[in-house]
Amino acid sequence: MPSRENPLASNLSPITYRNMTWKEILIALNSIDGLQPAQLEAIKTLFERHGTFPSREDLIQTAGVRPKVAKRISQIDFPAVVRAEREAAESQQLRIVTHDDPEYPHPLRDIYAPPSILYIKGSYLPEDQTAIAIVGSRQADYRGKSLAKTLAASLARRGITIVSGLARGIDTAAHQGALEAGGRTIGVLGSGFNHFYPAENKDLADEIASRGCVFSEFPCQRPPEPRNFPRRNRIISGLSRGVVVVQATKRSGSLITARLALEQGREVFALPGPPESPLSRGCHALIKQGAKLVEDVNDILEELALPVHSGETPPAPSQPKLKGLAARLYQHLGSEPVQIDQLCQISETDPKDALPTLLSMEITGLIVRLPGQCFARKEIPLGENR
Repeated sequence: MPSRENPLASNLSPITYRNMTWKEILIALNSIDGLQPAQLEAIKTLFERHGTFPSREDLIQTAGVRPKVAKRISQIDFPAVVRAEREAAESQQLRIVTHDDPEYPHPLRDIYAPPSILYIKGSYLPEDQTAIAIVGSRQADYRGKSLAKTLAASLARRGITIVSGLARGIDTAAHQGALEAGGRTIGVLGSGFNHFYPAENKDLADEIASRGCVFSEFPCQRPPEPRNFPRRNRIISGLSRGVVVVQATKRSGSLITARLALEQGREVFALPGPPESPLSRGCHALIKQGAKLVEDVNDILEELALPVHSGETPPAPSQPKLKGLAARLYQHLGSEPVQIDQLCQISETDPKDALPTLLSMEITGLIVRLPGQCFARKEIPLGENR
């Protein structure tokens, strides 16, 4: 059979691709902005079918690659890119895995357009297949972050891995809750590891990697561009048995994660909040559309028929033993911040008496002081309330 004309191959020396494995070629292709996972898989099919790299015509017409992207592929120095990516990965103790590697997460194999390549820091273990994602607003308030942290800790104590996106707000609280409970957690980045975003969570990511792992499908030098995050979100939901949304506005990116979860056959859960809060509206919309309302951790465990960890369930937090003014003030505090003047009014307390007592309660860890001279209880129970 006569050989096919290959305009792209004519621009490349044989060593450029013929002496390279598909994994090496994939590492190089993945560095090109504009290539989608489905297109990478189509290129792999063409590569395996013909035993040579696809022509520019096949890239465009069969694999669906845009002409400008196909031109960039023809100009890439494959060995140099692979060498640079491997050096960057090695410097950060990352492993690069593809579908063909045993370490590739099994739950991702079944989703639409699974990531063709993953950079991993830490270890993905078989027990991580029992995972729940907790996501929500980056601008979460104290109540939302406390709920996310408490819920993550409660699930983690039962041997369930917590997945989130390492973003500010709810994501950060979820990761912290799992870690503080001694559990496992997985973070998924919307950028390459060399452009860690947000930068203030780099130390948190290192801690996550020590008791779980951090994933990115992007090359090390990829910056955190907005279009990266919907792709990141499909990995968050794909790794999980279900997605819990804690605080979200009507246009929150967390709702994208919830939609992707439904498309992937995962369950969607939402925590209700105060009706007047914009941060409640996304969750309330999900509940109206059929998402499972979460009042306590059992709502999640029962819906997914998840096994309960054999370890002893921690007791529910008891009410602190307070007397006098401290007891009266604590009684009027809850998850929602209360301004000092309002607190004094409803508790019928003089501010000059209330402030020293509140300071004492803050020092002992019962309450927290928030901006605007507001106070709230430190912990919000979200365990088994039945």
